[in-house]
Amino acid sequence: MSFQDLESGRPLTLNARQRQLQQRQNEPSQAVAAGVFQINTAVASFQRLVNSLGTPKDTLELRQKLHKTRLNIGQLVKETSAKLKQASETDQHTEVSASKKIADAKLAKDFQLVLREFQKAQRLAAERETAYAPFVPKEALSSR
Repeated sequence: MSFQDLESGRPLTLNARQRQLQQRQNEPSQAVAAGVFQINTAVASFQRLVNSLGTPKDTLELRQKLHKTRLNIGQLVKETSAKLKQASETDQHTEVSASKKIADAKLAKDFQLVLREFQKAQRLAAERETAYAPFVPKEALSSR
């Protein structure tokens, strides 16, 4: 690109190799961001289910759903953790801009925060699951 190109208002373009390198570096970070978002959404659902424990909505189905949600979050955490590790390794081993390193550090912090929220919700769920028995309708009891 020449000065004439810049003066004429043509946009500054990266060559194909630079674009590929930049995309490869951003892939793990984008995957981490997506994973954190999915975990955050699942934790919010988990918290809603936990809040139903000890109420008339507390049924065996609710507890099964709570268990499935817990397992799903665990799987998402595993996958996102691996992607976060990959992103941090990329940041250390290749020439990466300071802004990307900062963005990845923020993602790691967001990941830690959502994990703490999940741990709090799990503790509360364990307390409530032991304190309250699930509601079983009388019809279900009489059929047994």
